[in-house]
Amino acid sequence: MSPTPSRVETPFAAVSNESLYAQNSVPSGWRKIDANGKFIFYLPPGMRDTGISNLEGFHKEYSNGRLHLSFDHEPMDILAYSNRTVAFGKNFQETELQVDGRKSYLFVYQGLDRKKRRTYNADLYVGDLPNGHSVLHMWVTSRSAQNVETAKMIFQTIEFP
Repeated sequence: MSPTPSRVETPFAAVSNESLYAQNSVPSGWRKIDANGKFIFYLPPGMRDTGISNLEGFHKEYSNGRLHLSFDHEPMDILAYSNRTVAFGKNFQETELQVDGRKSYLFVYQGLDRKKRRTYNADLYVGDLPNGHSVLHMWVTSRSAQNVETAKMIFQTIEFP
């Protein structure tokens, strides 16, 4: 029998088209990222584009050496919602939320990197994940648990045109 994830429904981000983190609410020093007109979001100081991208879809990565953020806009492959317990392991947390008025799912969990060191992860899927649709998959990985909160703040700044 699979462990049951903790599940929370919360107004994580704005329910309307207005972002909870309007431009004047974004933390000081964060910079606006325009994802080719598909959506915008804000990143903390020091986050740089790694130059990693994908020819098959719109994929970008940013890092400051301590926190690594990646996203796929209109991902070709997405998590099978029914497999989330296996994919994220036991004791992961699942939150159903709204990001810029769109149904979304946030998964917070721990993992291991290639060197078998503990990582703290936050994966956001914007769309109807249980029915196999996601317009955006954005994820953050860090070796510090504190960066999960930073990831949540980044996710809250997402706005679609």
